[in-house]
Amino acid sequence: MSLKIIQDEQLRDPILLISFRGWSDAGHAASNTLKYLIKQMDAKKIAIIDSEEFVDFSQNRPSVLMKNNQRYIKWPDSSFYSIKNPNGKNDFIIFLGHEPNFMWNNFNQILQDYCEKNKIVAAISIGALLAETSHTADIKLTGNASQKNLTKELIFPYKSMNTYEGPTGMLGVFTNHLINKGVPHGAIWANVPYYLNSITNPKASQAILESLIDLLNIKCDMQDMYQLASKFDLYVENLLKDHPDISVINSKIKELENLPDSDDIISNLDDYYTDYFTKN
Repeated sequence: MSLKIIQDEQLRDPILLISFRGWSDAGHAASNTLKYLIKQMDAKKIAIIDSEEFVDFSQNRPSVLMKNNQRYIKWPDSSFYSIKNPNGKNDFIIFLGHEPNFMWNNFNQILQDYCEKNKIVAAISIGALLAETSHTADIKLTGNASQKNLTKELIFPYKSMNTYEGPTGMLGVFTNHLINKGVPHGAIWANVPYYLNSITNPKASQAILESLIDLLNIKCDMQDMYQLASKFDLYVENLLKDHPDISVINSKIKELENLPDSDDIISNLDDYYTDYFTKN
């Protein structure tokens, strides 16, 4: 069996939080967001998708780890977790996994069946992308939603429909099928500096977490994440001292960030022409 059920949980109108390691996880910001929630909120692992038939282990290699002076192998896994939420009407199911290398349709069907079995009422996908942004700037979050209200109580802050066309990942495949089945879906994406693409970025995770905590009305201790973000700032500053080429890139990006965006330019032009033709 590709799906192993560890335990069945009685959950109240659960909302799914989902992220994949890999293509949609720049700076590991998305996956670390959910890993932090899993740890801080004592989530229970309730099901595992066997990675054997979906993952190319030459691309996503297992790790050798130590525990109690014993070596063991940790395989790439894709797991479901449950969180009981005493502060609201909805409990949560978290899915955190590796984007499959093979058999995407089969993998997607496992996800869809499990969500249907557990009567998911809405889903929020978490992603992170590389962008032309500075590490000194506030993390920019973007998003979209299939509808304004994901549930009666949950009004999603990003109301625009997703109009993107182009290559997609497993996250896009899954959410497209989910929406077609009538399950409300929202997406939150963090922008991560492209010149720090190989570095874990806890500042981006912090921004996503703060958004989720506010959106979902959950309580989560953020102190450890704040400390990680502070250490990240210090690490990057030291990195720039040793790599002036990266510092130059950052300076150029900051110059671009100070330019007005296209909407402001268009608005100013509209005001100018309106004023001009009114006077003349």
